[in-house]
Amino acid sequence: MWKVLGAGLLLVAGQAFGSEAVGCKARLQAVNDQLVFAKAHNNAGQIAGLEQAARNIKANCTDEGLLKEQKERVNKLRGEVDERLLELQEARVSGKPEKIAKRQARLEESQTRMLEAQRELDKLIRLVGK
Repeated sequence: MWKVLGAGLLLVAGQAFGSEAVGCKARLQAVNDQLVFAKAHNNAGQIAGLEQAARNIKANCTDEGLLKEQKERVNKLRGEVDERLLELQEARVSGKPEKIAKRQARLEESQTRMLEAQRELDKLIRLVGK
């Protein structure tokens, strides 16, 4: 479970800081950067987890695999945007301003996540060359 959580946190951290680096090399570098910090603070549990994460990246990560996963993520988020748009349209029909505002905010949040995912996908496409 921690391996999956760690990989997810790395992905989120890379996106949160708008990192230009993508792909397996970038993931490995992010883990190594965190490993340096953990070693500097003698955090044995974190060191062990990060070393395992680095081994997993080296053994299992491929840029093509990341590209496939990101395409799936973008498609899922596009579906979410479509759902939010329908919800907003239904709220507009109801005529309730509070409901409309809430649905509009949800739509904008989904659109932002989808656009961020699309940018990451575009970077991976350039990296892989497909």
